[in-house]
Amino acid sequence: MTLTPLSGTPAEDAAAVRAEAQRQRILDAAQRCFIARGFHAGSISDIAAEAEISQGLMYRYFENKRALILALIERQLAYDQDAIGHMPAAADLVDGLLRCYQLWARGETLETRGNAIANVALYAEITAEAHRDPVVADVLRRHDRQTSAAITGWLRQHDIARGRTPEDADLERRTLLMRLLVEGLAMRAVRDPDLAAETVRGLLAVAIASVLGE
Repeated sequence: MTLTPLSGTPAEDAAAVRAEAQRQRILDAAQRCFIARGFHAGSISDIAAEAEISQGLMYRYFENKRALILALIERQLAYDQDAIGHMPAAADLVDGLLRCYQLWARGETLETRGNAIANVALYAEITAEAHRDPVVADVLRRHDRQTSAAITGWLRQHDIARGRTPEDADLERRTLLMRLLVEGLAMRAVRDPDLAAETVRGLLAVAIASVLGE
């Protein structure tokens, strides 16, 4: 017989909710600091001040900046997993990526939920840190594999819904194309922020059609 664990008391449940809200508040503050100052220049004291808490309270949740950046990666993975399962149809996907390009080009941060690259500066900081810190690199690679697997799963269902029999090699190719498209678009937004919307939309339409196998 399997016993179902008892839930906590109302007081314990409320405390857990408050603790998670505080944790997310700290992560939001850390993200803003890392975007504004960079990973190494953004200090624990800066993050605590941004979150409007003491450094001592900060350390109750995260022991150091590495723990913060790992938590940011893990949070993004959870957002990505949820969003990929609800990706829009081709036309909406093109318009969504165009909007991402335009916001990235202005240096703005997208709404975090559902965006693999919420902010180009933060994306660059985390990528650079992965070159220096093997722990960050390992977590980032696991994030990358899981995100790619989710995209592949979505493409598989997309093909099946259209009466096609997907082949693994083709799905892997299209998944990689999608990753290259999004990541390249983010970098292009920084280096070439003034591309005409219709130019970007036209190129995205061609690329997304290839990703979807259409």
